[in-house]
Amino acid sequence: MILLFGFNRLPWTTFFDEYGTGRADDQEGEDGMAKTWKTSKPSDFQSLFGRLLVALDMIVASPVGLINKIEEAEADKEKDVDYLSSIEVLIIDHADVITMQNWSHAKTVVEQLNRIPSKQHGTDIMRIRPWYLDGQARFYRQTIILGSHVNPDINAVFNKHCLNYKGRVKLLCEHKGVLPKVLLQVRQIYDRIDTESLVDADDARLDYFKNKVYPKIKDSGQGGIMIFISSSFDFVRVRNFLKSEDASMSTKDSDISRARAWFFQGKRKIMLYTERAHFYYRYKIRGIQNLIIYSLPERKEFYPEIVNMLEGSNSMNCTVLFSRFDFLWLERIVGTAPAKRMVTSDKRIFTFC
Repeated sequence: MILLFGFNRLPWTTFFDEYGTGRADDQEGEDGMAKTWKTSKPSDFQSLFGRLLVALDMIVASPVGLINKIEEAEADKEKDVDYLSSIEVLIIDHADVITMQNWSHAKTVVEQLNRIPSKQHGTDIMRIRPWYLDGQARFYRQTIILGSHVNPDINAVFNKHCLNYKGRVKLLCEHKGVLPKVLLQVRQIYDRIDTESLVDADDARLDYFKNKVYPKIKDSGQGGIMIFISSSFDFVRVRNFLKSEDASMSTKDSDISRARAWFFQGKRKIMLYTERAHFYYRYKIRGIQNLIIYSLPERKEFYPEIVNMLEGSNSMNCTVLFSRFDFLWLERIVGTAPAKRMVTSDKRIFTFC
């Protein structure tokens, strides 16, 4: 049996209702899709959301759909997910996109595969392959993970759950970086946060922001400061810190139209903007005078999109915080060779213009 799961593509009517791309306000083309939507979003956005998946002779499901089935089976003993025990080929499509939703769901589903069934289901035991009865099916499963890039979460599933006895293959590539796609003359200052362990990296980043970055923001009294944060976890921590400081800020928790207007008009000095918000909506934030990238985006194409929002800024400054544990993100943006130098150099500050 083949199991294919990936990004949960929705019917167009549901998609427009859920994510508000403006179909109701725009003129429709012959295909029923709003003309403005087709041309106003970047090409990768159109490619990702602009098609539905059709497949035959296999289980096609989203991670959250399978999680719901697993939870139903745990709550009701009359139900089960024994069909997951016979998966011979697993295809995780758009793994990088699933990380924009909830990767833990995908991880949980993979952990449930190829377990010995809880019921016999009238099966003739003599027809079952021996390695299934011995609980060794996971070593015979072929797993294919597809995505535009990797991150530590995807690597963890690959290392821990891709155990085929024939071995494993991972495709690696040299990244050229996306800095040439920054169309403005922006001074991009990369500030390395030195930390000894991955466990301490998040706390070190927050402490650096509290002690080194925010005091400069507070003392300057400058407005138009946008802080881009890739992780929802980091977003909550930074937001809570700024609230404790009574900072004048807008966040994606606010009504987004009002928040953007207040920021543009100078009624709020700081805007917090997450990668997930940009992934789903691709907002154009106006009024940015100073850009702080608290953590680099996973999707490399987002970097020039965010930096190019400085158009109209008087200062054209962008500060990027990174650590040596951000190498996978860093190499996609500045290039593999420069990234290696930046994480190992005795220098801590690097500038790109």
